[in-house]
Amino acid sequence: MKKLESSNEKNVGVTKKTVAAAALLMLGLTAMVSLHSAAQLAVAEEAQLSVNNIREINFSSPINNSFNLGTPFLVEYDDTTSLKAIENAPPKSFDVTFEGHGTVNGLKYRDNGTGIFLTNPVDGSIYQKGVIQLRTDNDTIQTTYESVSRKSDNGIVLDSGMMIFNVSSSKGGELSFLNNTVAAYKDMLDLGSGNLTTIAWEWK
Repeated sequence: MKKLESSNEKNVGVTKKTVAAAALLMLGLTAMVSLHSAAQLAVAEEAQLSVNNIREINFSSPINNSFNLGTPFLVEYDDTTSLKAIENAPPKSFDVTFEGHGTVNGLKYRDNGTGIFLTNPVDGSIYQKGVIQLRTDNDTIQTTYESVSRKSDNGIVLDSGMMIFNVSSSKGGELSFLNNTVAAYKDMLDLGSGNLTTIAWEWK
């Protein structure tokens, strides 16, 4: 009986030591995991800060972007043909139509367009959006445009915006090289005469 009690005491002692060792091991593993997680968090935070810094972002990959737009590929001259005030819109907001002519990649065309001209009463900025149809003798294509601008003191509006061309009406037609093309543009509108000059760069 004493042997059994002694053996039991020994077993209990061993068990207590084993449990204590296991607890210490668990504490050690927990600490290591915590340290590893903290290190990962620090790395993630550094990476996030790096990504938020525009200078660290490689814009050449995976898409090669060109920031030097070079010579405009489109030049257009238009005259405003009608202005109609838009109901329930701020003052100096109109439905507009215009027509004119231009050159794109050396190809001459005629054009006509419709759009909206909205004036922000708070800061005088102007938002424009619409559609332009370009026509040659053998082909036509449409482009949607959208821009934001500010009116200068001398009555000249300077726009900056984007054009998106759809597909030309003729397969392999004269204007088919514009199919699904995106262009950045600037234009200058004389509010007194209604004359509009536009220059655009193909965005590749």
